[in-house]
Amino acid sequence: MTVSIPTAIRNRAKAAYKATSYVEGDNTWAHFVAKAIEAETLRREAEHNQGKMYPAWGEKLPGGRKLKDS
Repeated sequence: MTVSIPTAIRNRAKAAYKATSYVEGDNTWAHFVAKAIEAETLRREAEHNQGKMYPAWGEKLPGGRKLKDS
């Protein structure tokens, strides 16, 4: 998975990971990112799909425009 994330957000997330990975039980940076994606997924399922999982999506998602680096 390749994504483009604004530098400020990426740096903030890395700092939070480094400062808390031990107490939060994050084994790796990838584990931290997966937990963040899971939390947002759960929130959206609860908000928009009565808490149910959406069907799996195996197809490639369309690319978007480059994010403004902030």
